[in-house]
Amino acid sequence: MITIMVITTSLTVLLVAAAVYTDVRWGKIFNYLTMPAIALGLVINSLTGGIDGFVHSIEGVGLGLGLFLVSCLLGRILGGGDIKLLMAVGALQGPVFLAWTICCTAIIGGVLAVIIAARHGILLEKIKALFTSCYMRLTFRVPMEMEDSEATQPRLPYAIAISLGTVATIAGLHIL
Repeated sequence: MITIMVITTSLTVLLVAAAVYTDVRWGKIFNYLTMPAIALGLVINSLTGGIDGFVHSIEGVGLGLGLFLVSCLLGRILGGGDIKLLMAVGALQGPVFLAWTICCTAIIGGVLAVIIAARHGILLEKIKALFTSCYMRLTFRVPMEMEDSEATQPRLPYAIAISLGTVATIAGLHIL
């Protein structure tokens, strides 16, 4: 018999895989992927866990929304599609899973960003810009500028980092 955990995990993997495709192909994670996944997570967890399952999903969505608010306070760090993708993962898997996913995603995203910047010969430039942006934010409360407007700059579709962070969390939970 297929368990609910297998179903939600499979849906989560399919979701992040589709998000990687759309983010790489079109530079966006579309609402038609994330919004139904949020609703599906709420429905599945409510049907299988009752009010506790519903609360579990809402807490996952809430953690993703909290990350959005932090992102807004610091400046545009993550795009709306990235946040909604994390909210969908939270709806399907819950807040603890999402917290681990966010940690794994941050590490993986940082490593990927360093690799891309080094490969394009702009690593030192990007490190200086990051420190300047942090200094301006802390000293003068100027929003952090995390995204270049120049189209020639290399781009990291962050759905890649989110999907790898999600898969790492799945693998890590199965090891434990």
